[in-house]
Amino acid sequence: MQPSTPEQKRVAMSLLTADRDMGMADTLLQNGPQYYEGIGFHCQQAVEKYLKAALVASGLPAPFTHDLTRLLVSLEQVGIGRFTPQDLADAVTLNEFAVELRYETDDAPSHSSADLLAMADRFRAKLRPLAQAFLT
Repeated sequence: MQPSTPEQKRVAMSLLTADRDMGMADTLLQNGPQYYEGIGFHCQQAVEKYLKAALVASGLPAPFTHDLTRLLVSLEQVGIGRFTPQDLADAVTLNEFAVELRYETDDAPSHSSADLLAMADRFRAKLRPLAQAFLT
């Protein structure tokens, strides 16, 4: 089904670009797991887009922010989706890749590249179906 409303178009584009970010993260992991910052960045971007798609699909505002925990809490406050303490911890970890880690640190990673992709994949499994249902 072709998206017909502006909200459906926004959700569809968010899902498309989130899926592309996941693909980039996976490609980097397969071909260069040492590119930790790039993998983390694409994982953070994907989760941000899945969260915003779920917010818009639920009729909620999707604020201009890269803060995954803020977006996650927005969904939780209205009872959309079930998120665990581990989900919140993963959001905090992935938040580090929004911009900060790419420019301000050269610390040793606390999670492997595969761990970061697994975090993003768990969010995709929870959030993508919520947003996809809005398009059908």
